[in-house]
Amino acid sequence: MQRKIVALSVLVLALSVLPAGASTFVFMDEGQLVADSTAVVKGTVVSVDSFWNASHTAIFTEAVFEVESSIVGEAPRFVTVRVAGGTVGDYTIEALGFPTFQAGERSLLFLGAQEGETFRVTGYQLGHYHILTNRLGVEVAVPTLDQGAHLVSATGRSVEAPKARPLATFEASLQAQGRKLQMTDDVR
Repeated sequence: MQRKIVALSVLVLALSVLPAGASTFVFMDEGQLVADSTAVVKGTVVSVDSFWNASHTAIFTEAVFEVESSIVGEAPRFVTVRVAGGTVGDYTIEALGFPTFQAGERSLLFLGAQEGETFRVTGYQLGHYHILTNRLGVEVAVPTLDQGAHLVSATGRSVEAPKARPLATFEASLQAQGRKLQMTDDVR
């Protein structure tokens, strides 16, 4: 119990010294992201639609995503991802830390089940990577974490943000994480 109080105190202290405008998130490594996801997929955003919730108090955005391939787990050919924030008419709600989508962009997503037929992005922006091609023609997975975002571990220590890396290397690492989790589940 005392360790939890000390860890919580360290986290509160760490958060108190950050600039007021910075967003702080608890870091999830790729193993945690895979473990907390029902699937990891890559593909293309087909459409994006923002709407008010039923009580007209919040805006949500749904992106329809065409799955090119499932890297870990299984997903249907088309998935709908729902995130907080978006623009409806003259109203915009910015939900810090949530991914944003544009039709036509290629992405790698860590997907978690959500209510109904929609999915959420596991780890918020930590579970969303743009897929770009560098000047050498190599596809690269680029994290979408907001500039100025601050990552901390569960104990409150600063953690370095994920970096862009070759897509093939990232996929192989994620598949290895998925196999490791499957083996653990099979043993149980």
